Amino acid sequence: MTSALPERARRGGLHRAKRRESLIALLFLVPALAFLAIFVAYPLANAGMLSFFKWDGFSPREWVGIDNFVRLAADGVFWSSLRNNVLIAVAAIVFQVGLGMVIAYWLVRVIPRFKRAAMFLYVIPVVISEICIGLLWQFVYNPYFGLLNGFLRVIGLGDLAKGWLGDKTLAMPAVLVVMNLTYLGLYILLFVAAFQDVDESVYEAASLDGAGHFRTFFGISAPMIASNVQATVLLAVVTSFKTFSLVFVMTRGGPSNATDVISTYLFKTGFGNFEAGYASAIGIAQLLITVIVGVFVLTATRPRRPKTIKEVAR
Repeated sequence: MTSALPERARRGGLHRAKRRESLIALLFLVPALAFLAIFVAYPLANAGMLSFFKWDGFSPREWVGIDNFVRLAADGVFWSSLRNNVLIAVAAIVFQVGLGMVIAYWLVRVIPRFKRAAMFLYVIPVVISEICIGLLWQFVYNPYFGLLNGFLRVIGLGDLAKGWLGDKTLAMPAVLVVMNLTYLGLYILLFVAAFQDVDESVYEAASLDGAGHFRTFFGISAPMIASNVQATVLLAVVTSFKTFSLVFVMTRGGPSNATDVISTYLFKTGFGNFEAGYASAIGIAQLLITVIVGVFVLTATRPRRPKTIKEVAR
């Protein structure tokens, strides 16, 4: 009986210590939770409510129910903007994630002596403001004194000079080039870090088995960083569906909405046409689409890590 009392007291002390730690952790979380509530949850809830109203930002709100969403379903500009977002996401997966992974493997496994210099060059576009990058590429694509058309004329290909951002068929590809070159360095850095964490013994086993770089990349490196690939694909897709700055600075969504994405269309609708209610409906649709696509990406890219090194090298 007497021996049970100290044991009970010890357990009581442990419970009090755990409650104290939980309280301290909660206190540290309060600022972050307050920030999310004020700047994320409240604006989302307000936008959700506003999407059921017709409002120009000044006059009294007029309840319209689901009319904004019915209008959205028949809005051709919205669907073309969504199509551009999907195109940007596909290009990001192929060129930023795919090409970034190949370049990162090359830097880590093939030419490691140039890794530091290459990473420094690749990180430069990442740290420069998107607005500055957009303005610089506007100058590059300028049809009269731009660097691209000037270069084509110098090498005797002046017939290929175009008004790149003023042509409906060329504007979106031109924007995609800028986006992929801008963000490629970020994914190279992420994959370099991932490849460096792979156990060297795995590569040694593959080398003894006679595996070349092609087989090593697809049979060892890529499967061993499957969780990193999933995270980067998700990052690329989510970023693509909320892209705004580069497109808006370079083209304002033109010509004739050819380069509009959902974010630029939302901005022009809300702040250009003063249709705050309809713009809120566009924003809610963008949120739902991004969540659905994100869940699909997480499901489709669920990593299947091999159980043993022998299975990886096989």
